[in-house]
Amino acid sequence: MPLRITRVTLQDFRSYKSFVIEPDEKLTVVVGPNATGKTNIIEAIQLLTATSSFRNPAWAECVHWGAEQAFVALEAEGGGRKLETRLSLSTTGRRVYTVNGTTKRRLSDVAGLLPSVVFTPDDLRMVKDSAERRRAAIDGVGDQLSTAYLALRAEYEKIVRQRNALLKTADLDPGTLEVLTQRLVDRGTAFSAHRKRLFTRLSDRLEKVYFELVPQESLEARYESSWVKRGESENGDGSFEGALEKARGEETARGTTAVGPHRDEIVFLVNGRDARAYASQGQQRTIALAWKLAEISVIQDVGGQPPVLLLDDVMSELDEERRHALTSFVGEAAQTIVTTTNIGYFEQSMLDRAKLVRLQ
Repeated sequence: MPLRITRVTLQDFRSYKSFVIEPDEKLTVVVGPNATGKTNIIEAIQLLTATSSFRNPAWAECVHWGAEQAFVALEAEGGGRKLETRLSLSTTGRRVYTVNGTTKRRLSDVAGLLPSVVFTPDDLRMVKDSAERRRAAIDGVGDQLSTAYLALRAEYEKIVRQRNALLKTADLDPGTLEVLTQRLVDRGTAFSAHRKRLFTRLSDRLEKVYFELVPQESLEARYESSWVKRGESENGDGSFEGALEKARGEETARGTTAVGPHRDEIVFLVNGRDARAYASQGQQRTIALAWKLAEISVIQDVGGQPPVLLLDDVMSELDEERRHALTSFVGEAAQTIVTTTNIGYFEQSMLDRAKLVRLQ
């Protein structure tokens, strides 16, 4: 039996002085007007599962006004196992995680113990928004599935920051740049391989889910490395190191690393045409929905534990057909917590099997 959240506690977190929620093992609907703290509950659970927040806050912002420290905790049970994850956040930005009473120094020791998938209205723009959002969609899954993935990504991003800082200096030391460039190539190549393997799993499932939702259309997802032009292979002129050499003048002028996994792109094609330029808003939203359902499937297959599905006021942004597609899934494949301002968006059959939590 998979782990299921039984209790979530918030203390001095965001708008809450004190709050406790005990979710249903399958489906919980949190309903309330705007500004009642619904999204804060979703964020707290994401912090306790994925160790990240879709809001990307300064951590001091998470502490309730007037307090010096915030505290959130999650309890889960299943298959004879128990999990208790706690996080304290201070106004200095310090974060401390404990798992079953033991302090964890690395996020990779916490992320994915109970994985989660978060779906917000902003995710519906993943097709037309910047490539950064699409890369983050892959990395959010990878970080929870593999401690090596998270550690490698963090190491690579640290090297990029160091190299960018060096490129911005007036008196650039060529020797130091060469050392950082070699480290960038080494770590970047390894990280890229991890990400591409994960993307292959996600894209395979994504394309199948999209076809199930829209049988009359085809979807193809492509991963494009920033250092490989179409038609080239990742050696010779198409190598990471070769691309960096060609971009040296541009990098020095702009003070930033021009190629690498942090510049890679994900392209979606509907019926062979670039979805970003030619797909309708409905098609783009269906891609985003299919991506989230693919995330759940891949996390289950690879990690062996279904993720918690966190839906933050997304129903109001979907039309009736896509709401039906999502509601037929939630609460069955994964423990689901949904927030909304209006339960009228939900089918009665869904409400009948849900635990309803009303916020004032």
